Amino acid sequence: MKKNHLFSYSKICTLALLGASALFLTSCAEDGYDDDERFDAGVSNTQMEAVKADDITVTASADGKSQTFTWPVVLGASGYRVNLIDISNPDEPIINDSIVDGCSVTGKREEDVKYRLTILTIGNKAKGNTDASAVATKEFSTFTPTYKVIPAGSNLNEWFDANPLPTDNLENLNFDLESGATYTLSKELDFNTNAVTFRSNSKTNHATINFSGEAVITFAAAFNLKYVDIDCSAMEISSTNHGIFAFSKDPSACPTGVDIDASLYKWENPMIKDPITFVNCNFKNVQSYFFWDNQQKVCAMTMLIDNCVVQLAPQKAFAGGVFWTNKGGQINELYITNSTFYELGDNPGDYKYFYQAGMVSGEEIYADKTIATNTVSYTNSTFSHVTWNNGQWGNYNRMGGRSCSHWIMTDCIFFDCSPSGVPRRFLHGKQNQPHVTFNNNTYMKADGTFQDIKEDGSHDYDNSGTTIEEDPQFADWANGDFSISGATQVARQTGDPRWLP
Repeated sequence: MKKNHLFSYSKICTLALLGASALFLTSCAEDGYDDDERFDAGVSNTQMEAVKADDITVTASADGKSQTFTWPVVLGASGYRVNLIDISNPDEPIINDSIVDGCSVTGKREEDVKYRLTILTIGNKAKGNTDASAVATKEFSTFTPTYKVIPAGSNLNEWFDANPLPTDNLENLNFDLESGATYTLSKELDFNTNAVTFRSNSKTNHATINFSGEAVITFAAAFNLKYVDIDCSAMEISSTNHGIFAFSKDPSACPTGVDIDASLYKWENPMIKDPITFVNCNFKNVQSYFFWDNQQKVCAMTMLIDNCVVQLAPQKAFAGGVFWTNKGGQINELYITNSTFYELGDNPGDYKYFYQAGMVSGEEIYADKTIATNTVSYTNSTFSHVTWNNGQWGNYNRMGGRSCSHWIMTDCIFFDCSPSGVPRRFLHGKQNQPHVTFNNNTYMKADGTFQDIKEDGSHDYDNSGTTIEEDPQFADWANGDFSISGATQVARQTGDPRWLP
């Protein structure tokens, strides 16, 4: 059984709560059906009424992880048979034929799901009461409201030319792509200062966007991509287009530092305060940067890649990185979790860096560096054959050694990455950084040996004492199957959870 993870950071609480939560079933404290006088009220030899769908109340918990359903008591009933499913994934019910001896039940809740709840009123057989003849059915959605649905087969450039974005918009615009449909993008699509979400209307049957020509999506505000697959096989990489996602070329209208908390930040250039997220997506044949700053001095406060698989296939050497912000643009907090990045074969380009950050100094962006910080975080992820050709895992101008910089690398598997050392390059070659967290990482070379080990067995950079020096035993890494059977990695549940047995 695959292990699912829940990702949550207090600084990015608007992000999707991902992974499965444990199921809780509860009953109303005052609805015990042992009290015949109270709940039967003399009802006997009667067919039960069905609960009315309009009388079912759905209440989300404060943290959004669960939801409670309540309904009025049907006198003469002995209980209720309850089912709850994700309509797009009916074969894995959330609540499955549960008999509830009360008037409420609680189950997990996730963002962007269409749910169907059914309740059958069960008659009290001892009183001669029979079950209701109909099942109460309530369908509801946790999708944020859709702004527009883009028809299947659309060329996105042409569709947005015909359906221009609104001016002076202050709300996030949710564009739904039809599940299982194919779309194309053939040149730059610039959302500029509009906050946009692109999502398939099914979490399990993704839409696909085929990038061709010099396709790139650019933005100067929050951008979210959810449940979408992108195929970059037909892209043409030029001297002016190096990435599949980038800051807008003209972000002058983007909100600047005057709109943020002056007690924390003194940044005078455009700043994207809301998170940029890539959630539950697959990327094929990424031949260029995954993200780059487009040579714009813009600060994205938070970028998250969660539950994604990114296949890299660089055909040209750019001397850049998978994440490339070296012209004054920056990602203040980069989180990669529950994801896989890998290259197949020995592509002629490769990447010089996984993450190259040309950050400005803390003095230029933070009013108080003891409160405002930047973070680089990789958790429960798998990386294979990335920056394998004399590349470096990271290069950070003015970030290394700073008291405001936080470094997190936990439960990850690295195979044939950064021959000069993943933990060393992750920390910019600086030992004893002020804020570092390592735990349960594997750093395996192509020859089966391990990085960052001194003759006495100690480590220079990841000195947590938790490194795993065992082969994770990928099923078929040369063909993109990173299922593991390494005993220690399995026991500690490391790497991208999708590959766990």
